[in-house]
Amino acid sequence: MSSAEGLVGREDELGLAAAAVRQLSEGRASALAIEGEAGIGKTLLVQAIVDDARSRDVVVFCGQAHPFERTRPFGVVAAALDLSRRSMDPRRAAIGALLAGQGAGAPRAAGGILYRVVEEIVDLVETSCAERPVLLVAEDIQWADSASLMAISSLVRQLPLAALLVVVTARPSPLSAEVLRLLDDLAAAGARTLRLQPLKSGDVAVLACHVLGAPPGPALTAMLAKAGGNPLWAVAMLRSLADEGTLRRAGDSVETTASELPVSLSDLVVRRLRDLPTATLELLRVTAVLGDAVSLRDVAAVTRRPPAEVAGQLSDAFDAQLLDEADDRVVFRHQLVHDAIYEHMPPSARRLLHREAAVALMAAGADRLDVADHLMLGAERGDEQAVAWLRDAAREASAQAPLVTLELIRRAEQLLPDGHRDADVVSAEVVQALLRAGKVAEASDRAEAVLARRHAAEVDTPLRLALLAALALQNRAAELITVAQASLADPARLQPSGHVLMLAQQSWALVYTGDPGAGESAADRALVIADQAGDAAMMVWALTALLVAVGRQGRYGEALAHARRAAALAADSHDMRSLPLQPKFFLGLALFDCDLVGEARAAYREALDDEFGSGWWLSETLMADAQAAFVIGEWEDAVPGLITGGQAAQEKGNQNLVSQSLAYRVIIATAAGDYRAASELAAGIAGSLEGDELSYNAGILTFAVAGLKAAQGDRQGAYDLLLRCWRFDAERECRFYHRALAPDLVRLALELGHRGVAAEVASTVAAGVALAPEVPTVRSLALRCQGLVDGEVEPMMEAVVFARRAPLLVEHAGACEDAAGLLAQRGRRDEAVALLAETLERYERAGADAWAGRVRAQLRALGVRPGPRGPRGRPATGWESLTTTERAVSLLVAEGLTNGAVARRLYISPHTVNTHLRHVFAKLGVANRVALAAVAHHSIE
Repeated sequence: MSSAEGLVGREDELGLAAAAVRQLSEGRASALAIEGEAGIGKTLLVQAIVDDARSRDVVVFCGQAHPFERTRPFGVVAAALDLSRRSMDPRRAAIGALLAGQGAGAPRAAGGILYRVVEEIVDLVETSCAERPVLLVAEDIQWADSASLMAISSLVRQLPLAALLVVVTARPSPLSAEVLRLLDDLAAAGARTLRLQPLKSGDVAVLACHVLGAPPGPALTAMLAKAGGNPLWAVAMLRSLADEGTLRRAGDSVETTASELPVSLSDLVVRRLRDLPTATLELLRVTAVLGDAVSLRDVAAVTRRPPAEVAGQLSDAFDAQLLDEADDRVVFRHQLVHDAIYEHMPPSARRLLHREAAVALMAAGADRLDVADHLMLGAERGDEQAVAWLRDAAREASAQAPLVTLELIRRAEQLLPDGHRDADVVSAEVVQALLRAGKVAEASDRAEAVLARRHAAEVDTPLRLALLAALALQNRAAELITVAQASLADPARLQPSGHVLMLAQQSWALVYTGDPGAGESAADRALVIADQAGDAAMMVWALTALLVAVGRQGRYGEALAHARRAAALAADSHDMRSLPLQPKFFLGLALFDCDLVGEARAAYREALDDEFGSGWWLSETLMADAQAAFVIGEWEDAVPGLITGGQAAQEKGNQNLVSQSLAYRVIIATAAGDYRAASELAAGIAGSLEGDELSYNAGILTFAVAGLKAAQGDRQGAYDLLLRCWRFDAERECRFYHRALAPDLVRLALELGHRGVAAEVASTVAAGVALAPEVPTVRSLALRCQGLVDGEVEPMMEAVVFARRAPLLVEHAGACEDAAGLLAQRGRRDEAVALLAETLERYERAGADAWAGRVRAQLRALGVRPGPRGPRGRPATGWESLTTTERAVSLLVAEGLTNGAVARRLYISPHTVNTHLRHVFAKLGVANRVALAAVAHHSIE
C-alpha cells in the first residue's frame, strides 16, 4: 500500500505530526502517542513523520516490538539504537556488552543492570540530541518488553529540554499495566495522543479511487462498507476482487460482479493459503510461529532444512503478497496477515511448533531469553525440561529486567506437576521475583501462603527473609515484628546470616514503631552473631540497624562510630548479600545528625556515585542531600532537590519520603511568606498528623505544619500540634526530632501560659546533652530552652556560641533571635541589635523573606533602620540572576556535557539538572542548550 493510499482522510493527524516535527527542528522536545486498531494506518503515519524528519536533517531511530519477544530486555530500544556488542560505535558496543552481562563494572545485584542501562541510554540519546535533533520511534509497544518501556519513559521524563521527539504506536487494547504507565508518563509530559478512527465512507471511496484509478460504483461502494473504515481491509478487498477477475469498468466508475466476500481480512488471508503448495504452507506456519519478522536462518534451523531450500519454498508466499523483506529478515506484509495465519492453526499445533522452535533455536546457539517466549507458549504442564530452561532464563534476566524474570518464573511454576519435588523452591523463586519487581504486597501474600503450609526446610529461611523485606517495604512494621519473633523462636535452625538479617529487620521495625530500646537490643544480638561468625557483610547489616536505633534515642556520636565502622567494613567487602544496603548513605545520615553537614554531603555524593548505577536507596539519598542543602540555608538549590527526591520517592511508592519532601517545602514557603503555596503543600501532609498513631517522620511534618499555623496567627493550633507530637515521641523515648520541636514548643507554651510544659521540655532536652555532648546543636538546644524558661541571658548567649559551631540555619538564627529578645528585655540594646543583624543576614541569604521581615520589625523597635537587602537582592533575569548551582549547570552544559554527565559532576540527579535548566532558560530567555551555551560563553569572556 502506498503512503497516498493509506493516508487518505488523515489531514488533521498529518497536520499535528508535521507541527511536532517542525517543533523538533526548532530544538524543542515533544512526544506523540498514536493509537488505533490493526490496519488503521499507524505505520503509514509514522512513515510520513519519519520522511518529514529526515527531510529536515533529523536523526531518526526506529524500533518495533514483535510478538513472542517480550522476554528480551531492552529489545525494542536496543534495535532502534543499535545497542549491540558488534556495533562500530564504542558507546553502543559498551551498552550492548552490559545487556549481555559482560560490561565492565556491570552491577550484580538484581535489577542493577536495568538502571545502569537506562542511564546509559538516556545519556546516549542526549548526546545525539546535542549534535542534531532526534526522532525516536517505537512501534507496537503493546508487545514491548518492560525494560524498553522504562527506558522510553525515562527519556521523556529526563530530557524535556532536549531536541527530542518520541513517537510510540499501540493498539488500543488490551494493554499491560506497564504500557498504560508509559502512556500516562507521556501524557504527563505533554504528549499529544492521535487516535486514528475508521475512515469515513467518502474517504474510503477516495482510497478506492487511488487503488483502481477510478471511483467505485454503488455495488462496490456497498461491499467496501464491510471493511468498517479500515484502510488495510478495504485495499485487501479490492486486490482480492481484482485477482479473482470480479472487477469491471462501468462508465467512469468501477463495479464488482462478486456477490460475496470473506467477512474479515483474516478469512481473506486464509482463502489465499488454499492456493499455496503444501511445503510452502508448512514453512509459512513455522514462520508465523517464530514471529512477524524472522530470519531465514531461524526458519531453516527449526525446519532442519538448508536456508536456500527454505527461501525457494517461500517464494510462492512472496508472490501471493503475504511476505516481504526488510533488512535481513522475512516479514509478513502486515501484522494482520501474520495473525490470520497464526490463529488459523489449531492451538495444539501452535504449542507443538513453539516447543520445537525453542529446542531448535537453543540447539543452534540462541540465548535462552531470545526463545523464552516460545517455551512459555509451547510447553505443557509436566514439561520438566521447559521448567529448567525457564528458571535458567529467569536468572539471566534478573539483573536486566525484574518484570521479565517474574513472568518467566511464574510460567515455570505453572508447568510443574502437582507435588513436584521442586515446587517449594520454585515458589520461593516466585516470591523473590515479586519482591525484586516491586510487587511487594503480592510477595508478602505468596510468602505467607507457602509458610502457612508444609514446605521444604530449605526454603523456610529465604521465604521468611523475603516476607520480612516485603513487610518492611509496605511499612507493615507491626506484622514484621510478629513474623520476626516467630522466626527467631527457634534460632538453632537458622544459619548465622539468616539470623542476623532477621534481627536487623526486626530492629528497624521496632525502632520505627516507637521502641528504639528494643530495636537496639535486637541489633546488638545481630552484631554479636555476625562478629562470632566473622562475617563482614552481616556485620554491616547489624551495625546499620544499631546506628539507626541509637540515633533515634539521641546518641548521635555513638551512631556515627557504628556508621564509620560499617562503611569501612563495606569498603573491604564485595558481598553485601540479599537486599542491598548503602553504608555510605547511612554514614551520611549519622554525620548529618552530628552537625557535620559538609562531611555528610560528601558521603551522600559517594553514595550517589553508586546509586546512579542502580535503583536502590536513590530517592533516599537524593532527599538526604536536599535536606542538607536546606539546613545550611541553600534553599534555591534545596528546592529542586526536594522536588526530585519527592518524585523519585513517589515512583517507588515511599509515601513517608514524599511527605518529608513536602514538609521541607512547606517550611521554605512559610519562611518566604508564600502562605498560599505553603497551605497547598501542607494539605498533602496534614492527614498523616491525624489519628492515634504518628509516622516515624512526624517530627518534621509537625514542625512544618505548626510553623505555618503560627505564621497565620493560629498559635494555639500550632502549640497543640507540637505538644501532641512531643508527647508521642516522649512515650517512645525518641529524641530524634527534639531539635525541630523543642524551641517552638517552649516558646509557644510560655506565650500561652503553660510554663509547666515549657519546663518539662527544657528538662528533657537538657538530659539529652549527656547522650551526645559532642554535637553543638544538642548543647545549644538545651541552653536555649533553659534560657527561655528561666528568662536568663547567659545560657542564651552560650547557646548562640554553640549554634555558631554548626552551619545549620534554623538552629543558628533561632538561637540568635531568641537571645536578642531577652537582651532587649534586659536593656542590652547593642548586643540585641548585633544578634538580630546576624540573624537577618542568614535569613536574607536563604530567601526567608517573611522571617527576615520579622527580624527587621524587631530592629526597628530598637530604633535601628535596617539597610537594604543583602545578597538576595540579585536581578530577576540575566546571567547575574543565576544561583551558584544554576551557573555551574549552565557552564557544564555549555561545555557540551549531557544531563547525566552534569549530574555526576555536581553530585545531583539528572532530574535536578532539568529543574535547574528550566529556571536558567526562563531567567536567560533562551529556548535551547545552544542558545544557553552562547550566553554562557559571552558572560565569561
